[in-house]
Amino acid sequence: MIKNIFKKMLLRMLIWTEKRPQQETAHKKLPFWYKEVHIPVTVIITVNALLILVSLILEVGPTARKLTGLILFLGIFFLLVVSYMRKYLSHLSKDNDAIMLMGILTSMSVLVIETVKSGRGLSPFFIPLAGIILLAAMLLGESAGIILSVAVSVVLGLMYGFNFEYFIYHFVAGLVAVWYSGRIKRRQDIMTNGVYVAVSNIIFIFIFTLLGRLRASDLQGNLLWAVANGFSGAILVLALLSPFETFFSRITHIKLIELSDFNQPVLKRLMLEAPGTFQHSLSVASIAEQAAEAIGADSLLVRVGSFYHDVGKLIKPEYFIENQIATENPHDFIQPSMSGLVVISHVREGASIARLQNLDRPIIDLIEQHHGTSLMYVFYQKALESMGETKEAVFRYPGPKPKTKESAILMLADSCEAATRAVESLSPGKIKDTVEKVINNKFTDGQFDEAPISLSDLHKLAESMITTLTGMHHARVEYEQQETKERGPDSQG
Repeated sequence: MIKNIFKKMLLRMLIWTEKRPQQETAHKKLPFWYKEVHIPVTVIITVNALLILVSLILEVGPTARKLTGLILFLGIFFLLVVSYMRKYLSHLSKDNDAIMLMGILTSMSVLVIETVKSGRGLSPFFIPLAGIILLAAMLLGESAGIILSVAVSVVLGLMYGFNFEYFIYHFVAGLVAVWYSGRIKRRQDIMTNGVYVAVSNIIFIFIFTLLGRLRASDLQGNLLWAVANGFSGAILVLALLSPFETFFSRITHIKLIELSDFNQPVLKRLMLEAPGTFQHSLSVASIAEQAAEAIGADSLLVRVGSFYHDVGKLIKPEYFIENQIATENPHDFIQPSMSGLVVISHVREGASIARLQNLDRPIIDLIEQHHGTSLMYVFYQKALESMGETKEAVFRYPGPKPKTKESAILMLADSCEAATRAVESLSPGKIKDTVEKVINNKFTDGQFDEAPISLSDLHKLAESMITTLTGMHHARVEYEQQETKERGPDSQG
C-alpha cells in the first residue's frame, strides 16, 4: 500500500514537471536558475514537512507513539495553512515562485532554530525569526508574513519542549515586524523595524520575568538577547532582500520609490526627448494611483509603472500625437498598416528598454500588458476606408492581456487620459461619458478576461477616474472660460 502511494506521488510530480515548461508564457521572465530546475509544489511542501518532522523527532525522541502524534499534528497543521492560503491568498497559491520562496523562508527558519538550539551559549530569545518573517511580508505581502509567523513560532515552541513563552515571544515579534513592514519606504527603515521588534522583545521579557516564568537573575542577559534579536533580524533582511528580489522576480516599496526618482536615466530621457509622453505619463500615474486605492490594489506599483509604461515611444517619439507640437503628423504620409506597426512597436521597444535598464519584472509586465490585445480603431478605420477590406488582427496589439489588477488599472488610466484629451469643449458630463465608454469597450473586447477584476471593481474604477479627470480638466476649463470673459471674445492670445 505504501509503495503504491509513493508511486502515485512520484507519477504526479513527473507529470507536473513535464507540463510546467508548456505552461510558462513567453512573456514571463524566470530567475536564471529556475529556468533549468522545475520543482513541483508537492516537493516543496514535502521537504519542509520532513525538515520540521526530523527537527521535532530529535527533540521528543523517535518512539512510535510520539512519531505518530507528530505526524498527525504536522498533517493537520499543514492542512490548515494550505487551506488558508488557498482561500485568502489564492494569488500566492497559484504562483510557484511565491510558494518556492515561502518554502525557502520556512526551511531557513527551521535551520536557524536548529543551529541556535545546538549551539552553546545561545539563547532562544536571540533567534532572528522576525527578520525572516519581515522578508516574507515585504516580498509576498503582509498576510504571507502572518502565516509564516504562526507557522515558525509554533515549530520553535515545539522544538524547545512545547515552551509557551518562546512561542508567544517570537509570534508577537513577527506580528510587530509585519505591522511595520507597510511603512518601510527606505532601506534605513528596516533598522527602525528592528528597533520596534527589540522593544517588543524587551516588553515580553519583563512580562515573563514578572510572571515568574523567567528567573530574575537572568533578566540582564535576556534583555541583551532581546535587543540582539531585533537588530540581527534587520541586518539579515538588509543582506538578503536584494538577492531575493532578483531571484524571485519580486519588487518591494523600497525599490519602487527608488525607481520613481525622475533622475533615473530612462525617465530623464523621456522628459527631454519625448516631453509630451512624459506629461501624459504623469497624468496617467495620478489617475491610476487614485483608482488603485479605490479597489485596494498596489497604488505605488501602478504609479511607478505608469511612469515607465510608454518608454518605448523614445524610439520614434514624433509618431505619437502628444509629441507633435507645431509639426506635421508623419502618419499622414504613410499607409495605415505602417502606422499600426510603428505604434504597436512601442510596447515591444518599451519592454526591451526596461530590460536593458534592469527594471524589475512587475514593471516590465505593466509595460507589456498595458494595451493587451486592443484594437487601434483609428488606423483600422483608415485602412478600411482606403482599401475596403483588411485584417483586423494587423491592427491589434499582440498582448498579453492584463493579468493583474494593476495592469488592468494602467490600461484604463492610459486609455481614459488619451480619450479625454482628444475631446473638444470638455465638460464633466463629457468626461463621464468618455470614461464609461472606454471601460465598456475594454470589457466587451475581453481585455479583462485574464485579470482578477470584478464588475464591482470596474464600477469603482470608473467613479475614481471620473473624479480625478474632472479635477484635472474641469478646473482648467473654468479658468479658460473666465479668462475669455475678462479679455473679451475677440482677444488674441
